Amino acid sequence: MSVRADAESLRQIPIFRECDAVPLQVMAFAAERQNFLPGETIIAQGKKATSAFFLMTGTARVLTGEQEVGRAEPGALLGELAMISGALYAVTAIAAESVTAARIDNALFLRVAEEYPEFGRSVLLALSRKLDSSVKEFDQIRGMLVKARGFSDL
Repeated sequence: MSVRADAESLRQIPIFRECDAVPLQVMAFAAERQNFLPGETIIAQGKKATSAFFLMTGTARVLTGEQEVGRAEPGALLGELAMISGALYAVTAIAAESVTAARIDNALFLRVAEEYPEFGRSVLLALSRKLDSSVKEFDQIRGMLVKARGFSDL
């Protein structure tokens, strides 16, 4: 893929959806390409995040503990929230087949955000919206739990 095509693929990720093309192109150009064989771990739950991985080819199994909770396909970004905050990865992702991913490390992300402040603001706004949406969902669930006498009432 070309840098422009990679940048447009990054724009499909919700936190990058409203970002200008230039910082996404810089990030796509500077990201290190990594290949993973089937069964190799891309990110590991509980490990400190230093990078996010943008899947370019292949699929990955996404697990919480030992339980598979989903599949990541080309166009997915794994570990972005943990990478930005320096937190621990919340899930494990294991290559289900050969995977090529662009590794976006924290230093690269911060450098692009510093060089292109509007990019940083767009990402922060998208994260703020995501957090607000999650809080509203938790409030709805809390309300359901308060009203329920037992789990069978849910």
